[in-house]
Amino acid sequence: MLLLNKMEDDFSSYIKRKLNESENQLTVAVLLIVKDREKHNIEYSSNESFKIPGSKALDSYLKPYIEGMSISNDIAENYTLHWEVKYSEKKKGKTSENNEKMDMNENDKLPDFISTKPRFSFSQIILPQKVRDEIFDALNIITNKDLIYEDWGFNEVDSIPRSVLNFYGEPGTGKTMCAHAIANHLNKEIMCLNYSEIESKFVGEAPKNLKKAFDTAKEKDAVLFFDEADSFLGKRIQNVSQGADQALNSLRSQMLILLEQFDGVVLFATNLVTNFDKAFESRILKHIQFELPNQEARAAIIEKMLPSKIPFETALTKEQFMEASALIDGLSGREIKNAILEMLTHEANEHGKEAVFTYEKLSQALVDKKEMKRKLKEEKDKELKKKIEEKLKGVAAETKIKSTTKKKKKKKK
Repeated sequence: MLLLNKMEDDFSSYIKRKLNESENQLTVAVLLIVKDREKHNIEYSSNESFKIPGSKALDSYLKPYIEGMSISNDIAENYTLHWEVKYSEKKKGKTSENNEKMDMNENDKLPDFISTKPRFSFSQIILPQKVRDEIFDALNIITNKDLIYEDWGFNEVDSIPRSVLNFYGEPGTGKTMCAHAIANHLNKEIMCLNYSEIESKFVGEAPKNLKKAFDTAKEKDAVLFFDEADSFLGKRIQNVSQGADQALNSLRSQMLILLEQFDGVVLFATNLVTNFDKAFESRILKHIQFELPNQEARAAIIEKMLPSKIPFETALTKEQFMEASALIDGLSGREIKNAILEMLTHEANEHGKEAVFTYEKLSQALVDKKEMKRKLKEEKDKELKKKIEEKLKGVAAETKIKSTTKKKKKKKK
């Protein structure tokens, strides 16, 4: 139920952010009702009340946002989720009933950030030994920070203990799982954030949101994990041409300040590492690269991702795992997991509980996933090529216009 609880908290924060423009104030209660496939209520409920600026027509505001909320497949396949939203309207500064004042401070306008228990441990992750060693070397520094910096005096050399790690590499290679595993290892909760949760449509609000996230992590003693961290750590824009550029620069400057002050653990994950601002380098303890798994690692991932209850016609051998792995060079761990889930879903739809699994079905599912990845890459390459060609045509047309204009001016002279 932890994931459902997080969904409710996220949804509550989502409503707050969407309804922050009205002159009136609302007290809103959000209730999540969960039903199983037989439509029986599951005994899980949690009400969160909060004050937000909003609108009289709350239902019309909420409807498109509720309908637009995405629900993870692993939940949607097993449960029916229903949101109930109740509210009472209060005039700004007082209620219509007893003129009681409603205190609104600046933090009421900021989103709530929720920490949760980590979902993975290192025992669930297949990693190259080199990457595992790098992670644990960094963890040893973090867990022995007081001993190294205080008792042994390394703060004379480096006054600020660094507990910031950056994971970089292709999607699906285990960066997010490792972030959860680190929090698990440190016996802490984790707060997972991305740029969209910090960004604000109001100028100047994003740095405040970021500060609140750090403050909440400090209060909860939680690990801060920023996914898709390029936006946070990228080079600051030199030639600011619009308000959005200035806002992004302010956010990155705020990140630098907060990393300098924060004594907890911060993890970043990014697909790119070349565009980082050099100012962040001194604050990052270690960059750790996550690569696509080799054949041995893929075989181990396939074996780990196959639940023990799957009814295989005959037990798979180590040789068959290696054979299947050889067919899918270039797939990430996440793609292997998704291929297995798609195989299970297909068999459930076709045969239900009578399904029997074979090595051939498994290998075919993996090969299909690789082919799908190839086609998607082909489409992306075509789209990129098309954009480049259009850009070049635009530049050529612009150059031609300029050249023609110059010739006309010369003729006039």
